Amino acid sequence: MNAPATSSLNRAKPDWGYRILLTVAAIVAAWLLLMPICPPIVQSTMQRFHLRTPSFAWWAIQTPIPAMYNFKNTTEVRDLPPEGELAGLVDPLWLSPLEEDTSGLGVLATRTINHYPVREFTFANGRVRYLQEDDPRWLVVESHYRGESMQSTYELTRDDAGVWQMVLAEETSP
Repeated sequence: MNAPATSSLNRAKPDWGYRILLTVAAIVAAWLLLMPICPPIVQSTMQRFHLRTPSFAWWAIQTPIPAMYNFKNTTEVRDLPPEGELAGLVDPLWLSPLEEDTSGLGVLATRTINHYPVREFTFANGRVRYLQEDDPRWLVVESHYRGESMQSTYELTRDDAGVWQMVLAEETSP
C-alpha cells in the first residue's frame, strides 16, 4: 500500500539549474568554435575588450565567455594626443633634427596584453603609474585576430572635482 507513494517520491524532478548550466556551457563552446570563421563574433569580442559594446547588457552577456589568448592586443600610453591630432600642439623646433621618425613622440609606454587591454587604466597599477600628474593622457588600444582589427583611443582628463574621466576620443571629435 505504501509502494506507490514511495515510488512517486523517488521519481526525480528535472534539475533546472543543471540544464541552465549545460545550456550556457554549450553556447560558450559554440561561440568559441565559431570565432575563427565568423567575423561578427570576432568584432563583438573585440568590442568587449575595448569597452565598446552597444550596451552594458551585451557586455554582461559575454562575460561567461573566456578571454581569448590568441588576440594580439597592444596598448600605447601617451602624454600627447595621437599623431593625427598633434597639428599645432608641438613646435617643430623642439624636435631633434636628427630624429626622422616622430611616431614615438609623446609615447610613455607600449605593451602587449593577452586580454582586456583597457585595464591599463581601469585596473591594476597603470592608474598609479600614469595618472599621478594632472596632465591629460591618451590610451590607444589595438586588437588583431585573423585579419580583423579594431583600434580605440581614449582620452583621460581630470574634471573639476579632480576625478579622472575616461572618454572614447572618437566620440568627442567633431
